[in-house]
Amino acid sequence: MTSIERRAARLWRIRVPGALLSGTAVTVRLDASETDVRMWVAVGAGRRRLPLSVPEAWAVFKLLGEALDITGDPPDFVRTPVTPSSR
Repeated sequence: MTSIERRAARLWRIRVPGALLSGTAVTVRLDASETDVRMWVAVGAGRRRLPLSVPEAWAVFKLLGEALDITGDPPDFVRTPVTPSSR
């Protein structure tokens, strides 16, 4: 990342269809400064945010991947590309 990219917060969001009326949003936010990187995962309206360090985020990624591997093929909505946006 360049220094400009590192200062802007980036958001990735995907909506899980079929949950309630409009679905549930799952959001990952990455804030990066020159000296610190912080990540948050939010499910739903964002009131339930989980702060993660980068190593913790990789651990969650690894564990979820291993657990989901036994559940079969991913649903169609997961195949949609997700592009980051700024705040």
